[in-house]
Amino acid sequence: MKLKCTTSGLIYVKQTIIVSIKRPNSLEGAKVLGKPVLINACNVIFLSHNTNGQVTFFMQNGFEISVNTFFSEAEQILNSAIQGREDEIN
Repeated sequence: MKLKCTTSGLIYVKQTIIVSIKRPNSLEGAKVLGKPVLINACNVIFLSHNTNGQVTFFMQNGFEISVNTFFSEAEQILNSAIQGREDEIN
């Protein structure tokens, strides 16, 4: 499982596909935990590519979660989470 979403709108991101989690003027520490990162689909402002060309979830709180996956896969999971459907990308 690389990406997975639940009917409650949560997106699970496997730690191994995370390139970076950053917020301007903050420390990058969540990646070293080794556990999946949870994203609430309601807090995603948009999904796009960052300045380095990586697929990135841009969050309401200012965080940018860059992942090593295809844009279409991340978009599919985000749309499923927003619609309240379960989905998984392996």
